[in-house]
Amino acid sequence: MKKCVIILLVAASLTAVLTSCTTRDDLCENEISQYVRLSESVKFMIAGEETDLHAVFTPRGTSFEVEWSSDNIAVASVEEGRVTANSSGRAQIAVKIVNTKHEAVCEVIVSDKEVSEKYAGREGGGRFSTLDGALENCADGDSILLFRGFHESSVPVSRNIKLLGEQGAVIGGLGVTGGATVSLENLTFYTSDKAHTGSLTVESGCGALIKNCRFVYDVKDELPGSDAYEQGKADSSQGQGEEQTPRGAKGTTALEMRDGFTKLRINACAFSGYEVAIDILPSDGEILVRDNTFTSCATAIRVDVRGEDTKNTALYGIIQSNVFSAVDHPTIFNYNGGLYMGTLKFDDYKSN
Repeated sequence: MKKCVIILLVAASLTAVLTSCTTRDDLCENEISQYVRLSESVKFMIAGEETDLHAVFTPRGTSFEVEWSSDNIAVASVEEGRVTANSSGRAQIAVKIVNTKHEAVCEVIVSDKEVSEKYAGREGGGRFSTLDGALENCADGDSILLFRGFHESSVPVSRNIKLLGEQGAVIGGLGVTGGATVSLENLTFYTSDKAHTGSLTVESGCGALIKNCRFVYDVKDELPGSDAYEQGKADSSQGQGEEQTPRGAKGTTALEMRDGFTKLRINACAFSGYEVAIDILPSDGEILVRDNTFTSCATAIRVDVRGEDTKNTALYGIIQSNVFSAVDHPTIFNYNGGLYMGTLKFDDYKSN
């Protein structure tokens, strides 16, 4: 079946820098330099258009000699950061610090059709004005391109697709069902409505591959007088003599991996404002949770491997190199036999 690219208004925000992975190469993403990044990691362009990419160095104020390259100059060429879209397709634009291995990459996706801010489209096919329309008409292997703006969807992902966004696009929430594995990159999941307590839900038999995404619950909506506010105020002020903003909106979860999920790989993402950022329920699947940032959450990562008949599930994988700020419980691990809080090591808790 021919793979298509669907274009739609919605999605993305770049966050976090990956560090090197020292175990299980098959579970690790390619290393991204800590010293250089590009002003954009995904760029949608129209054939004939030009745009500028900028190299950003760490620490700030430093500068290096760099070289630019494109892996597909027929689609997009680059000279000193100026990118020219030549024809429809995809190209990787890279900037590399000279005489080092450190580089950053922007994926440039070029269309030969101009796309309105309020339209979704499939290259060579129909266009859709909503994310629901794009999801209802996609097929396995398709990519849905999400442009700047906010969009909610009532249609779950039920096919093996990729949702890829450029900077400034936002999703209110999403579900994955029907045995699908979804790939998400450069998306921002945002909610401040108490009626929407979850951002991304992955059902049994499904999987998710998530990279460079942000999950934000706007806790500013927890106003004085609300249950969440009063509970957080009481908890945080004990022994301190002052009131503080509660950590995480009560009853909210950013990412829920439900019983029997198949795979979770999430790296270089950021979470803020949730009671539970990542909730991993019993499964024999595989997980990689690495190089993510958690801020103002009650619990960052909660893992439950309690199976039937006092046995633990065969869940395996890696949780490492995550950063926690203003988080009450970085990791909570429930297993038959006890409760563990700290840095999760799967080898310590194998199935009976």
